[in-house]
Amino acid sequence: MQEERKIAGIYIRVSTEDQAREGFSLGEQEEKLKQLCDYKGYEVYKVYCDAGISAKDMEHRPKFQEMLKDMQDKKINYIVAYKLDRITRSVRDLEELITQLEKYNTYLVCDRDDVNTSTANGRFFVRMLTVLSQLEIEIVSERTKFGLNGAIKSGHLPGPVALGFKKDGNRKTIIDPATAPIVKRIFDLYLQGKTFLQISNIFNEENILNKKWKDTHIERIINNKLYMGDYEMYKRLKEWKDIEPVIYMNVVEPIIPRYIWEECQAQKIINQRTYTRDRVYTFFQKLKCPKCGKIMKCKGSGGKKRKYVYYNCEDCHENIRESYVEKAFEKIVGQLIRFDNEYNNLFLPLFADKEKVVNKSNIEQEIINLTKQKERIKKAYLREVVELDDFKEDLKVINEKLNLLTKQLEKEKDLKNRNRFTPEKVMANRDTQRIFMQNGKDVSIFLNEWEIMTKEDKQEFISKYIDSLTFEKDEKYPNGIKLVDIKLKSLFTEKYNNLSELGLSQASIEFELNGKPITLDVSYPIKESKVKDYLNEMRHIKGIKLYIHPTFNHSIKDIPQEIEFDLNKDEKILKLIPIIKDIDNPDNLSNKFKLGIITTTIKTSSNRFKKQSK
Repeated sequence: MQEERKIAGIYIRVSTEDQAREGFSLGEQEEKLKQLCDYKGYEVYKVYCDAGISAKDMEHRPKFQEMLKDMQDKKINYIVAYKLDRITRSVRDLEELITQLEKYNTYLVCDRDDVNTSTANGRFFVRMLTVLSQLEIEIVSERTKFGLNGAIKSGHLPGPVALGFKKDGNRKTIIDPATAPIVKRIFDLYLQGKTFLQISNIFNEENILNKKWKDTHIERIINNKLYMGDYEMYKRLKEWKDIEPVIYMNVVEPIIPRYIWEECQAQKIINQRTYTRDRVYTFFQKLKCPKCGKIMKCKGSGGKKRKYVYYNCEDCHENIRESYVEKAFEKIVGQLIRFDNEYNNLFLPLFADKEKVVNKSNIEQEIINLTKQKERIKKAYLREVVELDDFKEDLKVINEKLNLLTKQLEKEKDLKNRNRFTPEKVMANRDTQRIFMQNGKDVSIFLNEWEIMTKEDKQEFISKYIDSLTFEKDEKYPNGIKLVDIKLKSLFTEKYNNLSELGLSQASIEFELNGKPITLDVSYPIKESKVKDYLNEMRHIKGIKLYIHPTFNHSIKDIPQEIEFDLNKDEKILKLIPIIKDIDNPDNLSNKFKLGIITTTIKTSSNRFKKQSK
């Protein structure tokens, strides 16, 4: 009987890591295996070479797949390799390969491992070697993963650096003071109701960083958890490999507070392509139907009545005119604008540390680095190392970063100077401002600010602070509608909580004074010593007095409906201050407190007030 021909396919594979570690090249493998085939009497059909490819799977090795195809076409009946790990390091892949070898009467021979699958003992030995190879892979993988986890947790992040960050000398990811303000602005614009496309258009018009901005760039920034300090691994793999991302929390200093990032995620639904509308709706996606509670849709009339804007519930067929909503909302919006102005102009310096503003020395060092970089590219251009267009583009980016840093440095110096103010001094400044603003009467001056805003500005302001508004039909109220519920966004509540922590928050509450409605400011409960500091800061205001109610001693939960005390004819109530003992906790609602009444010398004869029933 004629002996069967032994036709071999030589398979060689090496990665850069293998070659560096074990020192054998593709050429050396090929030479040794050809000598082996000559010794064993194998006829070499072809050499299959996968260069720089891992052995973790067989699917992504093109030459290996070509060799298997030739085996199936009966062009070869022996596969010859230098070592078994050149073929595979996966037990699963090995089982599949042995099944294929048996099906097509083909044998595997590995020179260094003395492998030959033509016998049962040989196949068993192959399986044992592969188990050990896979164990080695898993151990190395675990070590690599452990090292990577430690690096990420210490701020050494893999991959390119996101806008707003840079690498320091130790390759650690830190805030880049030159570009971090751009990131902050993106989140701020998004919270104002701007879409990804609108923000990218604004940046293109202003030529920010001398680059072409797309809506996808803005979307990636808004979705990136790194800006609140968290690193998300495998995020992109989830889209096509169904791999769950791994979140490492608080690995870098955040550029924006966590609540801002979360607020922006909630804003996505509201911001769905609003730029396609042909008119601006002040309360876009904010009004709830008074019957079913669903968000009402925007509706504009046509023809001669085009100027009228409505909000409509498709289910209940309820309609509310925008001008009526705005009228019913104006008292609230006046207070919101006043709060926004006072927070930004008076209180913000007190929270400079909480906002994690980059310190002055870092900004100054970055200015020095950019200035040196600017000199280097100038020299490179003069030596004709770079072209004029490239020189201009690089210079423009550097100058823009320097401009941003200079503004940031000025802001830091201003905050540092203003941050020397105590909470009591800031509270006194606020109340002084209110006294001289129409004698502290009401918030009408802020309503004037609202009235001169464009519809776009109004929509942005509402979108910034308001989550939802609920009205009901009531003929007793102007235009037949009454505001019954207002839900504020976390951006507002976070700011309000910041003030409460320092004892600076206060609310405007309606009372009845001698049978007439009056609105008084009631402050957060303040300790006795802080009230003295506050009055000391107010001493420059002529006629300021503090009265301690002689009989009032109640907890927050049991304030009486009617309070009576005597005032002089020329005095007017400025605000009410609940005063607690220095040892008590202001947040404890059961604590007893005295009632302080701050007055100014404005002619009035009122001496009794009670809280209005809602």
